[in-house]
Amino acid sequence: MKQVTGVAPSGSMGSGYNLASFKRAMQAAPDFIGQDAGSTDMGPYYHGADRPFLPMSAYRRDLAVMLAAARSASIPLLIGSAITNGSDATLAAMIGLVREVAAEQKLSFKLAIIGAQIDKDYLKRKIAAGPLQSLGPQGSLSTETVDAAGPVVAQMGMEPFMRALEAGAEVIIAGRACDDAVFAALPVLRGFEPGLSLHCGKILECAGLSAVPYDLGEPMIGRVRADHFEVEPGNPDSRCTTVSVAGHSLYERSDPFLQAGPGGINDLTRATFEQSGERIVRVRGSAYLKDPQYRVKLEAAQQVGYRSIVVVGIRDAVMIRELDHVFEHVRERAQERFGLQENGISLLFRTYGKDGVMGSLEPDPDVAPKEVGLVIDAVAPDQDTATAVAMFSRGVLQHAHYPGILTTAGNMAYPFSPFGIPVGPAYRFSIYHLMPVADPCECFPIHYETIRN
Repeated sequence: MKQVTGVAPSGSMGSGYNLASFKRAMQAAPDFIGQDAGSTDMGPYYHGADRPFLPMSAYRRDLAVMLAAARSASIPLLIGSAITNGSDATLAAMIGLVREVAAEQKLSFKLAIIGAQIDKDYLKRKIAAGPLQSLGPQGSLSTETVDAAGPVVAQMGMEPFMRALEAGAEVIIAGRACDDAVFAALPVLRGFEPGLSLHCGKILECAGLSAVPYDLGEPMIGRVRADHFEVEPGNPDSRCTTVSVAGHSLYERSDPFLQAGPGGINDLTRATFEQSGERIVRVRGSAYLKDPQYRVKLEAAQQVGYRSIVVVGIRDAVMIRELDHVFEHVRERAQERFGLQENGISLLFRTYGKDGVMGSLEPDPDVAPKEVGLVIDAVAPDQDTATAVAMFSRGVLQHAHYPGILTTAGNMAYPFSPFGIPVGPAYRFSIYHLMPVADPCECFPIHYETIRN
């Protein structure tokens, strides 16, 4: 039976994975190993500051195992979104690891490096040619926003990976990439249905999250065939079920049937899921719909100031009952002292255990919690001011007067000393737009080099 088999060691490079399960997955004689190494899930800081999410030692540990396995089996290793935001800087850091590990293991191979960072002058020319569609609340993209942003990356699709594979690349390290595309490139290159290949990639990119019990660090095997694909966990004690695989098909989706990506939409309206053995699920019916105009998503963040926080525990029932009124008082005092609004200072109170996650959308606002974890969150133009605002607010809150108060102090517990914690630069996503391109590889330059050891 004609097929392309891929193995995903884990759902997130650097998070570690089950080595025994990975060795077992490699016994399936895969045609490639694929790994997603980045995301916007970690928030805007890593895009704006241009830094990897995890310590480099964590990425190195995972890379060493994958690279050795791929070269031993003489199959391609494809890594996308290296590492975290997929900028030129983080991509270069990843390439440094590749060279180090290859030298240690005495490995030789053809390496393809695919960039994803967008030149800002190029982007401004795109803006001049016509407005770029926003995928969020930002509105049309302006040149001022481009100038204020950190590195801007575009999310590549399958095509740059396919071009590198056609050129004989044995290891491909790419900047920001669509997760599914990393795993769909080789099947599509070999003539398999893009819809099935991308849907299989959707399951593989988070590895063991599609299995029972779910575990991001458990490897997953995917087999793309003519009219279906199958997924199977690498761990013999795990299993894929129709519910677990169908459920993960909805992961990170705003529409239950349509998955938008670079150049088109994957339509799962007619997808079916069937149990094929105790541990394997077979999927049919996924269909890829090409966009008339190929577009790629742009991502970038800009600095909005500096953040400082104070973490506090509150268990006094009377204070918890009066917190909203106390916060109003604290905010008024902080406004008098620092001029919050006119000086561009943000002051938030995050009450975990009350409505810290949902905020105004909390469906049970009248439930009285026994204790509250409070994070005082201040963002200001400079770090010293941010810490001053957070600490001032803490002091007013600690000694605030409210109806029914029993003590004038001791109502708040501090788990850390110092109380005021300078977090550093604060960012927000400022570019989250679609950019039309004439060619899917237009803004993703590929550099080849031969690693010899």
